[in-house]
Amino acid sequence: MNQPDRRIRLAGIHAINWYGYTHDYIAVTGNLLLAGVMGSGKSILMDLIQHVLVGHQKSRYNVSATGATSGRTLKGYCLGDLKNEVGGITQFMRPRGAISLIALEFAWPDSDRRETWGFRVEFENATQPRPSRNDPFFVRTPLEKQELVSGEPSRPLSYAGFKELVAARDGKTFDTIDEYRRDMANHSHLNFDRDTLDYLLPSAMSFTFLEGGFNRFCRQYILPDEPLKLTM
Repeated sequence: MNQPDRRIRLAGIHAINWYGYTHDYIAVTGNLLLAGVMGSGKSILMDLIQHVLVGHQKSRYNVSATGATSGRTLKGYCLGDLKNEVGGITQFMRPRGAISLIALEFAWPDSDRRETWGFRVEFENATQPRPSRNDPFFVRTPLEKQELVSGEPSRPLSYAGFKELVAARDGKTFDTIDEYRRDMANHSHLNFDRDTLDYLLPSAMSFTFLEGGFNRFCRQYILPDEPLKLTM
């Protein structure tokens, strides 16, 4: 018998003020190929996905491009680090501060059910080493990109406006990243094991060759961490 498809799938990616992405939404249907020349933003988008799922403390930025942790930071992504210094001062695309909003939309099979999980991150200026606000959130619906900005020229919603939007969509903001990830991993939502995801995701996103070849990859990432039982 054919088993019903119970897989929750990624349906969309929001990237507002995430490095070079400004007010972007990428719909995801079926298999998705990210293609482009070096420096076009492929690993930046992969880091967005990683950050939403595992949080800032466990993210290993740029591992998808280099296979190792780079100098990229949450601040660099939100303000747009230009990798250039003038008089010893790092230059940013958005030196006067920025509000970044990154989120992933998920869809359930054979259902209209949708959930959106993500972060609203605010830096008031480029001198801040850490964000003034870093709010994980969840809503029970998709979000249209025009809902997340206001004004002319359009800017991301203020914190008050964002809270109002989340409440209107039967969602919530979380006090801590751990609380956010605990709810997201719960069986009533995305239903995954946090420890396994934290271990596998950064490695799975690396496009570099692994030492030891395919056998080592299977033993390290696919087979259970216990001796194989052989029967004669």
